Amino acid sequence: MIDTWEEYRVFEENLRKFVETVETTPKIKKGLAYAITAGGKRSRPVIVLLSSKLCGGNYSDVMKLALSVELIHTASLVHDDVIDKAEKRRKREALHKKYDISLAIVLGDWLISKAVELTSEYGEEIIRDFSNVGMMMSEGEVLDIYSIKEEFAEKDYFECIEKKTAALFAYSARSACKIVCDDRTAAQKLFDYGLNLGIAYQIVDDLLEYLRLLDDKHSVFESRTLPQIYEEKYGREEGVNKVMERISTFVEKSLSSLNYFDDCREKEKLRKIVDFMTYDMIRRKAEKKVIF
Repeated sequence: MIDTWEEYRVFEENLRKFVETVETTPKIKKGLAYAITAGGKRSRPVIVLLSSKLCGGNYSDVMKLALSVELIHTASLVHDDVIDKAEKRRKREALHKKYDISLAIVLGDWLISKAVELTSEYGEEIIRDFSNVGMMMSEGEVLDIYSIKEEFAEKDYFECIEKKTAALFAYSARSACKIVCDDRTAAQKLFDYGLNLGIAYQIVDDLLEYLRLLDDKHSVFESRTLPQIYEEKYGREEGVNKVMERISTFVEKSLSSLNYFDDCREKEKLRKIVDFMTYDMIRRKAEKKVIF
């Protein structure tokens, strides 16, 4: 769905130009091209562009932010695959398997550094926020890594996914608003939209992996997730039902945050993204299988 939108097309064109023209060493550029062309929903940069338009801005106002968001997200995937000993990412060899672990680690570091550089034109507040996101994502990753080695309860799980996944959604949407207008209420509403969307999305992803419905990635390492925690407390069937209830709660919170804004094309697309990344994702993966 998203890949038919104007925002997706505009971002993909800018991302292609970035990869083609960026000045770096040949091996970094080779790894960058491989990581970027793996595809993806581009939901985070699309949310940046839509949030900007929703608040009175234009794509050009926040394009470097959108690129930064995609780069730091890509860095997290590259590093995650090394940590998880992943064999595949999006139905093809993970970057560290295609080339080597050293290149994957260094490329991830380069992507993070380049992402921060791209945000530099937006001023201290945006740079500080973006740097905080990077730290939170690292903290979330550590929680994830040790989830099977130490006690890891429900509250730990939510702290983990809020930092590892939801923070980037939240700060991306809020920063886009801050760049184009001074409406702090709008900025907070978009932060809430992104935060709750990110939490719901990660729970969905964990549920699909728990049900063995993901075929686009394969990792040796598996972390402890909400479906496993709820299975221990409630049993498998009731546990899955409880997980679906939590997903619904965060979906509703995300959607309700958009009530502050007047009805428009951008608002409707932001609403569609929520469904696309939660309920529709479950429908697409489950197909006709009965999972709960």
